[in-house]
Amino acid sequence: MPIVFCHPPVMGHLTFRFQRPLAKSYQLIFVDLLDSGRTTRVHPVSSVTDLMEMVHALVVDLKLGPVILCGYSNGGAIPQEFALQYPDQTAGVILIGGFPEVSTFLLKKEFELGIWAARKQLLNLFSLMLPAAHFNSHTCRRDMANFIKQADGPTLQRIYEAGMKYVSTDRLQHITAPLLLIYGARDLYMRSYLLPYCQKVKDIDIAFVSNVAHQVPTKRPDECNQIIDSWIKRKSLA
Repeated sequence: MPIVFCHPPVMGHLTFRFQRPLAKSYQLIFVDLLDSGRTTRVHPVSSVTDLMEMVHALVVDLKLGPVILCGYSNGGAIPQEFALQYPDQTAGVILIGGFPEVSTFLLKKEFELGIWAARKQLLNLFSLMLPAAHFNSHTCRRDMANFIKQADGPTLQRIYEAGMKYVSTDRLQHITAPLLLIYGARDLYMRSYLLPYCQKVKDIDIAFVSNVAHQVPTKRPDECNQIIDSWIKRKSLA
C-alpha cells in the first residue's frame, strides 16, 4: 500500500526523515511540494487545491491506485482535500497535528507570523526556528536549515496565505475514507480541532503521543510509526 507524505510549507521531505522505517512494510512516497527541495520555487500557487492537484497528478502518473495520504500540520490540508475530491483514489487519511481550518487565536498568529516573515524575505528566520523546533540532532537541523534557505519568499507567502484560507470543516462529513488523527499529548492548542472531526467523519481513530507537543513525526518517531502501522493493519488497508 502506498503512503504519500505531505509536509508543511518549506520543510519538504526532511519532515518525514524518521518515517522511512515504514518502508519495510509499505511503499513510501515523499513529495517535495512547491518551494521545497528541488521543486520549482517561483510559482503562482493560489490555493490548497492547486497543491493537492499536483499530488494527484503524481499519484496518477505513478499509477499508484488508491493511496493513503499522510499530512503533518499545515500539510494536512492536502490529504483532506484529496480525500474530498478523489474519494475513489483515497484508501485512508492520516493527519498528524492536523486541523480543518485556521480558526483559533494561536494558530492564526502562527500563520500571520509565517506570512509576515515570508513577505520580508526572512528565510534565515525560518531556517533557524523550524529545524530547532523539530530536531535535537545538529546534523538534522543543519540539513533542514540548508533546505529552507533556498526558498522563495513570495511563493512561500502565497503558500501560507493559501493554508490560512483553507476550510474543510463544512465538508468533513463527505470524507468516506478511514481517518487517523495523531496529536501530541502536550499540543493543547490543537485540542479544539478534534470536535468537528469527531462530529462529522464516520470512520475515525484518534491517538495521543505522550511527552511531545506538536512535533510528533520528529520528536516521537517510533511511537508515530507504530501508530500508523497498527492502524493500517487494523483497518486492513495494507
